[in-house]
Amino acid sequence: MGKYGGGNSFQAQQQKEMREAQQRIHPIWRGVGLLLIVITPVLGFFSGLVLLEENAKQGWFIIPSGWLVQGADPLLLLKIGLTIVLGLLIYFFLQFISIVILRVFGPPRYGPYDVPPVVYKGKKPRR
Repeated sequence: MGKYGGGNSFQAQQQKEMREAQQRIHPIWRGVGLLLIVITPVLGFFSGLVLLEENAKQGWFIIPSGWLVQGADPLLLLKIGLTIVLGLLIYFFLQFISIVILRVFGPPRYGPYDVPPVVYKGKKPRR
């Protein structure tokens, strides 16, 4: 038997199980992530459709003829582009909200055993 139990001791096994339990993600967060992966593009698509309908009513901007395609839906490229842009904006907004929530309710930046950041006041480098 080695100095530290060789990994076969009961305490080592308990510590390993504890570390693995702390690293696991709760299954509900996987579901929330999957839901956001599905909802973000869908919200982007439908908000793009609403923007195009309101643009047709209000006349906010003129759609260039280069963005129109031949076929059943001439606004297809515009819908795809708006879906991507609005989906990214919705994603960034949700990320911002989660960062704010984590800062307010999350754990502190430094724990009780952390060393405070070092403030270096040395000589300025010369050329």
